[in-house]
Amino acid sequence: MLRTLKELRKVLPRHGIVTVGSGHPQSSTKQDFPVYEPRTHITPGSYSPMGFALPAAIGAKLAKRDTPVVCIIGDGDFMMCVQELATCVAYGIPVVFLVLNNAGYISIRDGQDALMGRNIISEFKHQKSGQPYSVDFPALAKSFGFEVATRVQRVDDDIGPAIRRALDSNAPALVEVPITRDVSIAASNVVGWWDFPPVPGAPDAVKTDYAAGLAAEQHEGRDTSQVRIVKAEGAVG
Repeated sequence: MLRTLKELRKVLPRHGIVTVGSGHPQSSTKQDFPVYEPRTHITPGSYSPMGFALPAAIGAKLAKRDTPVVCIIGDGDFMMCVQELATCVAYGIPVVFLVLNNAGYISIRDGQDALMGRNIISEFKHQKSGQPYSVDFPALAKSFGFEVATRVQRVDDDIGPAIRRALDSNAPALVEVPITRDVSIAASNVVGWWDFPPVPGAPDAVKTDYAAGLAAEQHEGRDTSQVRIVKAEGAVG
């Protein structure tokens, strides 16, 4: 995921807009994707609702016709309102959909593991084989009428060029990047998901960790007098 964001930043102009899906794509983008101009990073916020980023990207492109727009989104989130790809084709709205495919609702899985010690129905897999299951996203996009739809096959040199070709097409486009389910490799250091407290039956250790994390996130009792904020040159926020 982080490699993909790095390659996207190389080819997307500074004034380009990204809309971001829920879960790990959202948290990774807000931590590791440099933003240089106001209103170019559109995020669903702390409640992280799925189904936001795709229509948000369409709206952003309609509002800023001359600005490149990329929707950064996970595969589970993307499927929430994938039917809107038809809108892009029918009305010629040239959004680039960057689908980060880890075959599941992996941020939900990780939250279940952390808060309940187990996970259910959050990894997409075949019932019989147990192997990861995924939609063929390029084929799906082409079935809607997309002429530019591709899956990255090699991480070393395919990601950036694939995104650049999609941006240069000036047409609705999709780039799928298969990524690992291991968030320690795939995503940023995810911090502070405090919207949903531990379930009443959660182990005491989970409740204690949650309380400590919440306090740290809210800076309770922290001496911030010596905190120095360092900003990348030209970056916003």
